[in-house]
Amino acid sequence: MVQATIQESAPSKKEKHSFWSSMNLLTISGIMLIIGIVWRIVDQFVLGLGDTWLNIMPSKIFPFLIIVVFFWKYRRHEIDSVLGLSRNQMRVQLAVGMVMGLMISVLIDIGGTVVYGLLVDPTYPLDLHILNVNLLGYMFLFFLTNAFLEETLFRGLLQNALKTRVSANVAIVLSAVAFGFWHAGWPLLNGGPVSEVLMQVSMMVFFTTILGLLFGIYYERFSSGQSLTGVIVAHTIFNFVNENFKIGPEPSMQGPDMVFSTPGILGVTLVMFFLTFSVFFFVFGRYKIEQVSMLWKRITEKTRNMLPSLSRTEAAVNDN
Repeated sequence: MVQATIQESAPSKKEKHSFWSSMNLLTISGIMLIIGIVWRIVDQFVLGLGDTWLNIMPSKIFPFLIIVVFFWKYRRHEIDSVLGLSRNQMRVQLAVGMVMGLMISVLIDIGGTVVYGLLVDPTYPLDLHILNVNLLGYMFLFFLTNAFLEETLFRGLLQNALKTRVSANVAIVLSAVAFGFWHAGWPLLNGGPVSEVLMQVSMMVFFTTILGLLFGIYYERFSSGQSLTGVIVAHTIFNFVNENFKIGPEPSMQGPDMVFSTPGILGVTLVMFFLTFSVFFFVFGRYKIEQVSMLWKRITEKTRNMLPSLSRTEAAVNDN
């Protein structure tokens, strides 16, 4: 009897494993997206964790762990190809991600306000305010976790799942739009007059959708769908700077600060935004990360070759 029971239970486990392994990728992405949305709503609107030092960390780390554990157990071979969690071109990915994140932060988030204060309204105060000083380490960890979740969910899982039904370009657009509406909850939570809330929601969705398009093109074309490391790094840096380092008296609120009370700053920021993103769209749409890697190798080799010749020149000058 015991042996028969064991023999009967073994096929059922195998069937269960086969069911999850063979499930349609679009269905999996839908399930994971629903889990992320529900957990996010609970943390934001029910528990109000955005007002605490913890922030909405549970809605970041647990959905991410669910995605990773699911793929590790049932679809391990797709962790690299579907989730984008690959170490391919790691050094170049890290370098490009840092440059992109710093440029977005400095030229747009901080640069728009600085340009406005220097060129448009010299009376506008440009004081630097560092928020959450005692929690900067935790905030970095929070935004790193956030970047891992959002990039693996939207650029990795959802974008790759959509590619099984539509073209890559359409998949990039759809995942970017979903990413934009994912952020609409913050202005709704912050409240205010209906007209202001609608304007804030529109701005939030617009900016984050464009950001999603950029990250999607980076992953699909520049990185050839191999790794999300670069966009995870850029995403982390941008959010960390945006939430913790403020220039001027513009109000801060829960969620990404992409809402402006001064129309002039909004106008200047939009100009900086489109100029910076136009360059990124051109570079990531036209070139490949392998080309950047080869260019970096050439530069380092030339530098190494120049150093001995410079040393010999200096030695000759000293001898004379």
